[in-house]
Amino acid sequence: MRIPESKIEEVRTSASVVDVVSEFVQLRKRGKNYIGLCPFHNEKTPSFTVSEEKQIFHCFGCHTGGNVFKFLMEFQKISFVEAVQH
Repeated sequence: MRIPESKIEEVRTSASVVDVVSEFVQLRKRGKNYIGLCPFHNEKTPSFTVSEEKQIFHCFGCHTGGNVFKFLMEFQKISFVEAVQH
């Protein structure tokens, strides 16, 4: 199934990475960004950062990062098409 670029862009601009990530990870605001415990590896000190301004996430511990689609694909083990439909 092919999703039109216009639909992908529409979802990307309307879906806040902070809102989506916070469905699965407890985030706290720190400065411009949000931080929390990384859902991709076991840690006690938060190294997982979400940038509302840039609409990306990044873990400084395991170096996983990307946009809202990448987060859903990695966290829920789903395809790109399923992430766009989320």
